[in-house]
Amino acid sequence: MPAEPSQPLPYAASRPPRNPLLRAATYPALYTWYIFFASLDIMITWLILHAGGREENALADWIIRQFNLPGVVTFKFLMVILVIAICEIIGRYRQDVGMRVARWAVILSAFPVVVGVGQLLIVALAGPDQTQNG
Repeated sequence: MPAEPSQPLPYAASRPPRNPLLRAATYPALYTWYIFFASLDIMITWLILHAGGREENALADWIIRQFNLPGVVTFKFLMVILVIAICEIIGRYRQDVGMRVARWAVILSAFPVVVGVGQLLIVALAGPDQTQNG
């Protein structure tokens, strides 16, 4: 039986399978930093609340009052999933814009962490007598 000549594969079948995350190595690294700062935000916020501080974000404050820690963790990670999905969707059409959105997500999630750590340091350096009186 003679060998059949090889037929070229259709374009879609010849492409490698699509990676679920964008191929640029920077996207997963940015997502890791974004998730890291989002997690730290929850931890720092919880420390501030237990040190007598308050949540300034009205929506987060309502969620904390209604659902406590599990609610705020769920809310934060739903936001993380939403932001990563937005970066992925935008990045498939315009990789540079998707990358910019991912970078801004990291920067914006790091901001409350830096502020919160600063507040905790001020409280810690003030000592117990200063925090009680004012």
